Amino acid sequence: MSLKQTNLLIFISFFPVFAFRSNLNFFEIAGLILIFILPILMINYFLFKKKLNNNLLKIYFAIIIIFGIDNNIGLWNGLIQPFRYILIDIFGIIYIPALILLILIIALVYFITKVDKKIYNVILVFIFTLFIFNIFDQTKSYKKIPNFVNSNEKKYEKTELVIIFDEMSGLNSFESLTKSGIEFNVLAKKFFQKHNFEFYSNINSLAANTVSSLSTLLNYSNDVEKIRNDTTKKSSNYFFNYEFLKSLFFEQFNDISIYQNMHINYCNFKNISRCESHNPFNKNKFLSGYKDTFFTKTISIWKINGSISSTFVWRLFRELRIIDSSLEPEGHKATFQNLFNKLEEDINSKNYDLIFVHTLVPHTPYGFNKDCNYDGSLSTLNRYFSIEDRVEQHNLERKCVLVYLDKFLEKLKLTKKIDYINLTIMSDHGSRITKEKNSSKSTIYAYKNSTTSYRELKDDSINQKVFSKRFN
Repeated sequence: MSLKQTNLLIFISFFPVFAFRSNLNFFEIAGLILIFILPILMINYFLFKKKLNNNLLKIYFAIIIIFGIDNNIGLWNGLIQPFRYILIDIFGIIYIPALILLILIIALVYFITKVDKKIYNVILVFIFTLFIFNIFDQTKSYKKIPNFVNSNEKKYEKTELVIIFDEMSGLNSFESLTKSGIEFNVLAKKFFQKHNFEFYSNINSLAANTVSSLSTLLNYSNDVEKIRNDTTKKSSNYFFNYEFLKSLFFEQFNDISIYQNMHINYCNFKNISRCESHNPFNKNKFLSGYKDTFFTKTISIWKINGSISSTFVWRLFRELRIIDSSLEPEGHKATFQNLFNKLEEDINSKNYDLIFVHTLVPHTPYGFNKDCNYDGSLSTLNRYFSIEDRVEQHNLERKCVLVYLDKFLEKLKLTKKIDYINLTIMSDHGSRITKEKNSSKSTIYAYKNSTTSYRELKDDSINQKVFSKRFN
């Protein structure tokens, strides 16, 4: 290929099309184009002047071609992510098979181009076609993430507030058997007593995964497999894994405010008046310690578009502590305080008879330090933690959940809004640090309203049954 052809190939391969599917401003988009295009064009000019031997040039062209295909198609989401659990079981680290895949494809392109030089023209047309399609395709646009507020003039004197903390083990859990776990239990009971909760100290979920647990919970059922199949489906939305199709619980309310993650979309029902999905494209208020920078935002957005190259850069820059991640689950912890600020606004508005929250806190990867500020280094290291270290950190994260909950309730008391709500706090399942029931299915469950007083319920319980008895 000539210098001009190679420059064209670089332009359509490296151009950050994802920036045009985001809500970045003009200067951020311009900065990304310069960062992505200018350095590689300069390197290209230098290499052509150097007149590399034919084999090295072919390897160089093959790398550019595969980067272009990866950047425009998203090989990570297409070939790695669907098989992540199998690949992790085989390789231990999911980045290893991704690297092997890239090397094999680069080698394949190298040998094809070595056999037939004319194939470069075909490849150039192919990547150009991908590039044009990407320019117009809106499948991965930030606008596809449901975020809306419908006007509502009704006012409600009471609001049910249900907060589901993902992967938070209960007081009867494996994690509570350790010294730090016992400390958590003591802290939890003090918290429940201070705020007059009724709570269950021996309660479990029917299922150790979120979709099964919450589909049964929200439909007042104990039939895990049937209800999951009948009330949820795989999502066709690029950003979500599952869609909720039915909820008997939601049917009892008129105006619902939803705060959801990008694992399950709950916002398909007519009575959803407000839907806020975790959206890494949006500006947000982050905890102290979070690296809220241009590179954190843009590399996270690049990564969500699903290429292997972006995933490697995203991970490398986090390991080097250049950036943090605004993606899930990390972004939930980094914005945890802001979640409670928004809940307070909803409560003050009196516009909703139900506020439903499903947050990926304290779900791994970890993120809270001893001061309950954000520490992004924890999210890259947790895979290498021993079971003892994971238990220790999980207990710390559970304590931080109580710290932020306490601040939230104290503020509601101070503003005399605490009597506006009936509050249920619970988890979908346990931490799953081990596969045993007391780790995978142990949950928290506590309830308060204006008339409850501190009470510990010690009988063995199932959170789906307790929830059904309370609301059905």
